[in-house]
Amino acid sequence: MSNRFDKYDYFYSMLGNPEATFPTISANLHRIRRHSLAPFFSVKAVQNFHNKLQGLSERLAERMIECKATGKPVPLFLAYRCLTADVISEFIFGRQLGIINREDFGRAFYESWRSLWDLSPVIRQFPWMMKVLLGLPRWVTAALSPKALEVIDMQAQIDQWTREAINDSSEGKDAGKSGSILAALVTTDDLPSDEKTFKRLSIEANSLLAAGFETTGAVLTHMTYCVLTDPPRRAKLVKELRQAIPDPTAIPTWQALEKLPYLTAVIKETLRHSVGAYSRLPRVIPKPMIYANHLIPAGTAVGMSALFIERREGIFSDADDFIPERWLDPAEAMRLEPYILTFGKGSRDCIGRQLAFAELYSVTATIFRRFGEEIELFETTQDDIEAYHDYFGGMVKWGNGRKGLQVAFSKKS
Repeated sequence: MSNRFDKYDYFYSMLGNPEATFPTISANLHRIRRHSLAPFFSVKAVQNFHNKLQGLSERLAERMIECKATGKPVPLFLAYRCLTADVISEFIFGRQLGIINREDFGRAFYESWRSLWDLSPVIRQFPWMMKVLLGLPRWVTAALSPKALEVIDMQAQIDQWTREAINDSSEGKDAGKSGSILAALVTTDDLPSDEKTFKRLSIEANSLLAAGFETTGAVLTHMTYCVLTDPPRRAKLVKELRQAIPDPTAIPTWQALEKLPYLTAVIKETLRHSVGAYSRLPRVIPKPMIYANHLIPAGTAVGMSALFIERREGIFSDADDFIPERWLDPAEAMRLEPYILTFGKGSRDCIGRQLAFAELYSVTATIFRRFGEEIELFETTQDDIEAYHDYFGGMVKWGNGRKGLQVAFSKKS
């Protein structure tokens, strides 16, 4: 299918931000917006971010050690999302939200976002609801939906940082020294002036942050569970990491870690097995199309879930099983690679894929090199990991006291 197709506005209305790059409906406008962002998400840009990313991975390790010292389980479901939220805020603004340092491991933060995601099927039917919800005075939101306050307050923080970026630009300050992608967007010649308004840039920033923390956090959660439930494969991963990284406090760069075959196999298999976006990603065809002897009229929205590719027998043997070894044979890995759809494909694929890979390698290597032989699942079952809701991405069951993935340090450690 041509990548010049527009997105289906009815479907993407649930995201609420048509002025951000990802949910942009028009293919032509999307091309302009993405072109302005692309340099900041390049391989080189992510390489330059290594020290800050690894610093946050080390902070997660410190929080895990704190739990070990007190004998408490580590709520990794929440901790991973704390980490990824701080990573993306640091990457976009050069500042962290500081969620990884919260005593509750960001439970209130996640539950606030989750309360909005739980509404997404309704918002798709009534898209005006999103504007109403986000436009309410804070005291009204506090009365009607206290959980949503975290989202409102975070967006207020993003608005403030966006204003500062715009003000720095108007005062002639060097945007490049601020470490802020938003500051650089204000001064770029790649965007027309009407694309650099406070409202548009604030929406862009909020969209990047929302998209950047849940997706990668979910993949890390899925990977950790799959590895910890399979002792032989955990042993393989830990052995490779111990041999490749003699000093557990000196984790190599993402591109160095990519050369480790079993670690790479685990990450690729996790991307496939966790699926990513469960929703169909519909595009509107501009002219009639013939498919399997059927005429599809112009203006029809067409799409298919990645689930039906990444879990398809005939492409992947034993497709429902987690088998990293399928990626160890170079010829087989080359055959299978095109069927990993977690980041999408073509000109509309995930702009943050390089950053996501860097996070996956950094965090996986850090956690399993340090604690791979010490941690075990704590009050966590398959039911806590399997996607139960289609809120664009697959989401697990939540509420009623659920805590998601937790680990504890074994008594031997």
